Amino acid sequence: MPVPSGLVDLCEVDVDRLASLAGPPSGEWQRWIAAWIGYPGRPLPGDVALALGGDLDLTDYLPRTTSFGEMPDGTDPPKPPRLPGAAACSGGRPASGGAMTSGGAMTSGGAMTSGGAMTSGGAMTHASRRLVRPTGSARRVVSPPVARHRITPRDIEAVAGGSPGAAPLRELLRGQISKRMLMLWALLRGLENADLDDATRTCVDEALRVLGDAQRRARDAVHDLLLHPTIGTWLAGSLRRCWQGSAGPDLDRLGYVGGIAVAAALRARMPCRVPVRIIDGLVSIPTMGVVGSGATSGWGVAHVSDRRVTLRGSAGWGPAGGDGWTPARMLSSTVDGHRIALTLEDTDPFRAADTLPLPVAARCDEAAARWQRLLDGAWSVLAGDDGVRAEEAAAVLSALVPLREVPDRPGTGVTVIDALGALMVSPPTDALWLAITVVHEAAHTRLEMLSDLAPLVGPHDGSVHYAPWRPDPRPLAPLLHGAFAFAQIAAFWAGRWARDGAGSDLGAAYEFAWCRDAVSAVLPVLRDAAGLTEAGRRFVSAMGARIDVWIAADLPIAATTTAATVLRDVAVVWRLRNRRPDRDHIERWARDWAAGRPCGRPVAPSSRLVPQTEPYSPHRHARQALTSLRFAMPDRFAGLAGSAGLDPAAWPVNATLGDLLYVRGDLGRAAEEFRRELQARPGRAESFAGLALVLARRAGGLERRLYLDHPEALLALSVRIRELTGSTPDPRTLARWIAAGGPGYPDRSWRSLKTRPLPVGARR
Repeated sequence: MPVPSGLVDLCEVDVDRLASLAGPPSGEWQRWIAAWIGYPGRPLPGDVALALGGDLDLTDYLPRTTSFGEMPDGTDPPKPPRLPGAAACSGGRPASGGAMTSGGAMTSGGAMTSGGAMTSGGAMTHASRRLVRPTGSARRVVSPPVARHRITPRDIEAVAGGSPGAAPLRELLRGQISKRMLMLWALLRGLENADLDDATRTCVDEALRVLGDAQRRARDAVHDLLLHPTIGTWLAGSLRRCWQGSAGPDLDRLGYVGGIAVAAALRARMPCRVPVRIIDGLVSIPTMGVVGSGATSGWGVAHVSDRRVTLRGSAGWGPAGGDGWTPARMLSSTVDGHRIALTLEDTDPFRAADTLPLPVAARCDEAAARWQRLLDGAWSVLAGDDGVRAEEAAAVLSALVPLREVPDRPGTGVTVIDALGALMVSPPTDALWLAITVVHEAAHTRLEMLSDLAPLVGPHDGSVHYAPWRPDPRPLAPLLHGAFAFAQIAAFWAGRWARDGAGSDLGAAYEFAWCRDAVSAVLPVLRDAAGLTEAGRRFVSAMGARIDVWIAADLPIAATTTAATVLRDVAVVWRLRNRRPDRDHIERWARDWAAGRPCGRPVAPSSRLVPQTEPYSPHRHARQALTSLRFAMPDRFAGLAGSAGLDPAAWPVNATLGDLLYVRGDLGRAAEEFRRELQARPGRAESFAGLALVLARRAGGLERRLYLDHPEALLALSVRIRELTGSTPDPRTLARWIAAGGPGYPDRSWRSLKTRPLPVGARR
C-alpha cells in the first residue's frame, strides 16, 4: 500500500501553464515550499500570500535543514562572491572553444558556428503572450492536480537498506521534477504583483513560452534540464528573496530564466528568440556554458536555430562560438558497462549556494583534467567493487561543483538541498577519497529525495543529539541523514573487505568497523525518537536491521578493538566541547580543593548541553586520522612515527606529538606530551581527552567514569582551581581526590558509587 501524504504530481503539467494553477485551500503547497527553502515560521508578505491563495499555515510547520555534509557549524560560513561568469586560471576571460554534442552539452574542441534559420531582429516586445500578469489582469484559474507521487513501504525499506532498485529511483527523480515545478509555480505567482520593468516581464513571459513549447516537444529533455542543480539554487534563492518582501526584484537573477529557455530550446532543437540578461559581459546558459556579449550589462536577445545560437546585445551581433563561447565541460567514466556523467560546473553564476564550507573554485583547464583523472579512478573503485551502488550514485548525481582547494580540508563535501544532484567537493587527496565522497553525498541526495515524497521526520521537541561523525550536536533530521550516509560508507568498506577475503585490506576492516559501530551508537536514539513519522520509523528499522547483521561480522580483533577505542575517544572530545557541568557542584569541589579538604561531594555532577561556539576543527580529529593512516598505509605511518621521522610538517592537520605517540601505542610518553600541551594550551579538548583516555586504562569505578563519562567535570574543575590558586592540578590527582571522597559522609566505598551516564540527547 502506498505511503500517504505524497507530493503532488506535476510532471505532466506544462511549464507555461503553471501560473494558472490555484494552490489547494489547505495551504500544503506553501508549507512544502517554505520547508524546502528554510523559510522562517512567520507570515508571508501580504502580496505574496494573496498571489499564492493564502498565508503560510504555521500549524506543525518545521523548516528543513538546508545542507548536509562538512559544514563547520559554530562559525558563519564564508560568503562566496557573486560569480557572474567564469575566470581562467590566470585570472583572464574563460578559455574558448567547444562543440555541442547530440545531447545538447558542450565538449572541448571545435567551435559553435553562428547563424541560423531565424531572421535578425530587435528586442522582444510585449506583443508576445503574457503569462506573468500584473495586478488586476484577468487570469483563468485552474484547479490544482489531484495526482500524487506514491512510494510504498517496501520502497522505503529498499532505500534504507542501500538497494532501492531502478523503479524507486525513477519515482524519486520524478518527485524532484514536481518539486522544481512547484517552486517555479510559487515564483511565478509571487511575481504577479512585483514591480518589474517591461524588459524583465518580457523576458519572463517569453522564456516561459519557449520552455512550454520545448517541453511539449521534448518533455524528458526539459525535465532533465529543470533537475539541474544550478536551476534549483536559482529557484530557491529567488523564492527567498520574493518571500522576504523587503528587497526589490533582482533583475540579474530573474533574467537567468532567459538562459534556461535557451538551454531548453537547444535540447529540443527548437528555433526561438529569447531575451537574456547580460552580466559582466556574459550570458549564462545552464548546462551549456556562458556566451560573451559586446555589452557589459543589460539585455540582449538570443536566437536559437537547431543547435546554433547567436546573441544580440547593445553592441551588435556576435557569434555564440569561437572566442565568445565558453562551454560547460562534461566529466564521464565507464567501467564494466557502468557509466557516470557529470557536468563540471565551474562557470554558472548559481553554482554557489548560500552556505558552503568553502567558496566555489574558478574555471581552470588543469583542474578539469585533474577532476577527470580523479573521477576515472573513483569510478573504477566504485563500479569495480559494487556495480549496483555505482548505478545508484550515477542515477542521482548530475553535476560536480569544485570547491576551492584548502590544504587542511581535502575532499570536503557537502550536499545542498537547493542543489540536489550536485556533488560539491574540494579536491581530494586521491581517487579512493573521491569514491567515498561520491557514496556519502549520493546517500544524502537519495534520502532527501525520499523525504520529499514520504517525510521521515515530523515536528518534534527540538532535541539535539551526539553523532560520532560530527563535532557538534545534531537535530533529529541531520542525525538520521548522517547515520544513513555512514551506513552507506560502511557498506562500501564491507564490500572491499569481502572482496579481499584473505584479510589483506586491514584498512577496509578498520573503516568498516568504525562506521558500523558509529551508526550503531546512534540507533537507540533514532529508534526511540518521538519526532519520526511512520515512514521514518520504518526507515530506521530497515537501516538498523542491516547494521545488526554487520555487528556479527567476523573482523580482525585489532580492527574492532581499535574502532571501539577511537569511538570512545570521539565521544570524550565531544563531551568536552559541548557539555557543561553544574556550576555550583564544580564550585564546591574547587573550594574544598583550595582549602585542602577532602572532596565533600564524591559524585559526578549533572551537566547540560551548551554547544561550542568557537570554530570547530576538521571533523576527523588528528588521532582518528592517524589511526586510519596506521591501518591503510602502515609503512607511511611507521615513517611518521619512527624516532627519526617525527616531522610535524608531515602530520595530519592539528596533530600533535602526543597524538602520534598515543596512536603508536607509546602511552606513557603520550601522557607526558598531553600534559605539556595542556600547560601551553589549557583547556584544549583533544589534549585533555587524550590524557583522560590514557589515565582511564589504569583506573576503575568512579575514577574511570570521570575520565570517560564526565570529562567535562574534570576539565571545568581544573579551570576553576587554576582561577582560584594560580596552579593547574593534574587530572589524575583530581580524579583520585574526588573518588576518594571525604569524612562525615555516608560510609560507602567510592568504588561502589554508581553514576548514570547522561542521555545523549538533550533539549536545545
